Amino acid sequence: MKWGILSAANIARKAIIPALLRTEGAEVYAAASQSGKERELAEQFEIPVTYNNYEELLNDPEVEAVYIPLPNHLHKHWTIKAAEAGKHVLCEKPAALTRSDILDMIEACDRHGVHFLEAFMYQFHPQHQKVKSLIKNGAIGEISLVRSSFSFYFDRESYNIRLDADKGGGALWDVGCYGVYSALHLLNKEVKSVKAAAKIDPMAKVDTTSSATLLLENGVVVQVDCSFDSASRNTYEVIGSKGVITVHNSYRPDKKDHQGKITLENNEGRQEFVESGDQYSLQVQAFMNAVNNGESLETYRKETIRYIDVMESIQREILT
Repeated sequence: MKWGILSAANIARKAIIPALLRTEGAEVYAAASQSGKERELAEQFEIPVTYNNYEELLNDPEVEAVYIPLPNHLHKHWTIKAAEAGKHVLCEKPAALTRSDILDMIEACDRHGVHFLEAFMYQFHPQHQKVKSLIKNGAIGEISLVRSSFSFYFDRESYNIRLDADKGGGALWDVGCYGVYSALHLLNKEVKSVKAAAKIDPMAKVDTTSSATLLLENGVVVQVDCSFDSASRNTYEVIGSKGVITVHNSYRPDKKDHQGKITLENNEGRQEFVESGDQYSLQVQAFMNAVNNGESLETYRKETIRYIDVMESIQREILT
């Protein structure tokens, strides 16, 4: 499958393009940048075709699929443009900032007969299937609480798009979305109520530290915290009546040699499991398999819609 990359964003350079190069059947055929970085990107990764605007790339008949790592507020526009050009779309998370925008994007992709997937790469790592298996087999009994933490600290002295309110900035949209998505993905239950609080940067008008508590329809409580003000963390815990499962590198095991470490503590003692997987490459492979085999990505779409509803509720809470 021939891929086009829309922009020279860091996530494309550091994660997706290398993953495409590692994935059998994927070819990074073209790159476009409106900031003049397309040639630099092409030289770094030996990409044969470059464009200095996105529409020219979308008009290239050789391009079959595009990866969109643009700023959050541009995802809808360029997903729809890509769909209209007949390109399959892998769109960086969060795919959009409202339910309405997500539905418009999905509708456009359906209308033009192309596949759409939001790039929550973490879910393709096998460690999460291991967690589901432990839960199903009763390793921790009846679940009562899920806790997720994702944070990192960065220098505020220079411009950072994560602090740009007009472009969908804030800790919630950048890293908090993982905790919300993973809890709903893991438990597959609807949310009954949402409570949240945040530290809002007085200049940027975005949250730099947020915490949300969700009550699910089955009575399970989910606590999600995220921050740009804290040391690096990316973990989640599933707490039950008989034990606790801790996923230590839950969202970025790629930074730990792709090794996912899981700890199970229950009445039988403590066990550790290590699951290995290239989550970015596995994401690309799952997407291409769906396209090549004509398979639906409806399950992922439903999860995207469900979590975006919750994200909107949290956002309203923290900004009022």
